[in-house]
Amino acid sequence: MVRKKDLSDQILNKKRVSEFLFCSICGAEYSANSGDYWNLSDNYIFNCCDESMQLAVKHTEISILK
Repeated sequence: MVRKKDLSDQILNKKRVSEFLFCSICGAEYSANSGDYWNLSDNYIFNCCDESMQLAVKHTEISILK
């Protein structure tokens, strides 16, 4: 379960800029920048499809062929 206090200010903390909120039920992706949710309580729990969202990072692999 991800709470607002688990998110980072991605403008100031570039190490966490690739994080996003992910719903494993419908595949929805939402911002994980704490500044986008400035008006919510630090204990606010992010939900989608009646389930807790997950804090995620995508990994992309580039393979040079030639």
